[in-house]
Amino acid sequence: MEIKVRYRGEDKVLTFEKDKVKAKDILKALGLSKDYAFVVKNGEIVEENEPITQNDEVRVVNAISGGLL
Repeated sequence: MEIKVRYRGEDKVLTFEKDKVKAKDILKALGLSKDYAFVVKNGEIVEENEPITQNDEVRVVNAISGGLL
């Protein structure tokens, strides 16, 4: 299955061997941790176990933190 993903201003096509893909699979394919990035599906942030289909609009956004501790 191929999923189109927008990440850091670029469109990427990720290919998966399985028929069912979850948000966590997309992060893993991009070498990202759920602690530092999140998946947006059709305009909404989704949990890591959210199913993703070829018809979904998918973006991956890096979480940015800062400030004083």
